[in-house]
Amino acid sequence: MLSSIAKLLNERGALSVQEIGLALKIDAGVLHPMLELLVQKSKVIKVELPCKTGCAGGCTQSDTMIFYKPVV
Repeated sequence: MLSSIAKLLNERGALSVQEIGLALKIDAGVLHPMLELLVQKSKVIKVELPCKTGCAGGCTQSDTMIFYKPVV
């Protein structure tokens, strides 16, 4: 599964946890530990964007503001 996540990120670039889950049909709760393992192995980088008050659509899920991108 870790290789599938890494492959997806290499193909598509930076994705949110929600986008990765949808693409691979995996629940976000299961994805978090796998993504953190990939970060520890320096395979991907975690990017957290702060949610600002008054943003266009508002923030409903923290997973939409956390992105993972491949290490280049």
